[in-house]
Amino acid sequence: MKIVYIIVILLVAIVAVVFALQNSAMITVTLFSGSVSGSLSLFLIVTLAIGMILGMSLMVPAIFKRGRLSSGLKRQVSALEKQVGELSQQATEASATAATAASAASDASDAG
Repeated sequence: MKIVYIIVILLVAIVAVVFALQNSAMITVTLFSGSVSGSLSLFLIVTLAIGMILGMSLMVPAIFKRGRLSSGLKRQVSALEKQVGELSQQATEASATAATAASAASDASDAG
């Protein structure tokens, strides 16, 4: 899986370099009273990066919420597994007690 991930990253990097080489026209971006000049590819890549950062920052609360939910569910599963073990042990003991009682009853009826 790591190899596929590395190949995808390399392909994206190659596409980004080709994109930058083919879009080297100089442009000026004016926002309010300031202006900045640079290549078209630089502005597009910076805009893409800003969009990715904003998107990831909006996902952070959901990721933390899932993490908390997951840890709570793991604790609940652990407690339930412990309870199942205890009930299984009680069932085994009850079965042994019932077998002993049945054996004693059988012996009593044979003696009588």
